[in-house]
Amino acid sequence: MSREYRVAFLYHEPESRQLFERGVIVDYESTARIFIVAESEEEALTWCEAIAKEMLWRCNDDRSLDWKDLGYSCWIECDRALFGFFQHVKAGEMPNFDAMGTHAYLRWQDDQSKSTF
Repeated sequence: MSREYRVAFLYHEPESRQLFERGVIVDYESTARIFIVAESEEEALTWCEAIAKEMLWRCNDDRSLDWKDLGYSCWIECDRALFGFFQHVKAGEMPNFDAMGTHAYLRWQDDQSKSTF
């Protein structure tokens, strides 16, 4: 029986990595979250890893980056609170990557604040 899991993963965006390398910030990793409908936690985590790798490659325009070698991980979050920003996909389905990441979140926040006025 399928169930929806809220899964989080680590990756980095090029701007924050550059700031880290220049000593401006002490942490450059980002955390993203997505809801994945899957048969099990293991399937949700496996699919999240595929999404995380693709996110890392797209953000950095570099398919040579190795998500696992960089020490990144993904995990199931127990908090079932729904947040409008997080996408919902089925295992085997890729999300809209243009709607993920820092820039997308800032656009979403701006849209939310405009709709409340």
